[in-house]
Amino acid sequence: MLLPLSLISLGIVGARAAAAGPSGGGGVGAKACPEIHVFGARETTTPPGFGTSQTLIDLLVKRFPGTTAEAIVYPAAGGDEYGQSVGAGILAVVKQTATFAVKCPSSIIIMHGYSQGAQIMDDAFCGGPDLPQLNSSVTLVSGAVARGVAAIIMMGNPRNVEGLPYHIGNSTVGGFAARPKGFRCRQFEDRIQSYCDSPDPFCSNGDDPDTHQGYGKEYGQDALEFILSKLVAN
Repeated sequence: MLLPLSLISLGIVGARAAAAGPSGGGGVGAKACPEIHVFGARETTTPPGFGTSQTLIDLLVKRFPGTTAEAIVYPAAGGDEYGQSVGAGILAVVKQTATFAVKCPSSIIIMHGYSQGAQIMDDAFCGGPDLPQLNSSVTLVSGAVARGVAAIIMMGNPRNVEGLPYHIGNSTVGGFAARPKGFRCRQFEDRIQSYCDSPDPFCSNGDDPDTHQGYGKEYGQDALEFILSKLVAN
């Protein structure tokens, strides 16, 4: 599943990929499977598409031409509909990734979730509970997806909690839907990078929404380098 270093160094990853880029949310065409396929999940109340996850997706597609991208189709609703939206999003992550893995079993999968989009990816891969929408504590993604995913990038994740081994940033306080202290996502934690800084009011307890919206600019290159490290790992 992992790409040889020579392919990445030469910049020819994706030479056999479909021509689709990150501008749409329709996924992969039937004619060809990409070397790399990235799923992006947007933040709350953002119109359908990639939302702020677009920043990292653009960096990834630029670095690996031929990479295809697919938006997770879910409500991304806020307010009283937030819990229901998260539940729908978890199911969408599970369904869309499983469908892709069946269609393109040799493709490498990258996941990128932003804010509520990070929460639904966190829950789908690491399990819950995340009440009231999720009681299960086990991963929900298929075995094929679990084997095929190389990296999971989460930014501004409300499930953030102090002590996670994959946390990046200066936040020391959990988000509004924080995992319990001591939580581990053992199956995937070596493939996860999760970004949160203390001024963020959603993944931490700050009061600066601009921090929450700025992770792509602040940490996009770092996330890209993490993805690269996973693509070349043995």
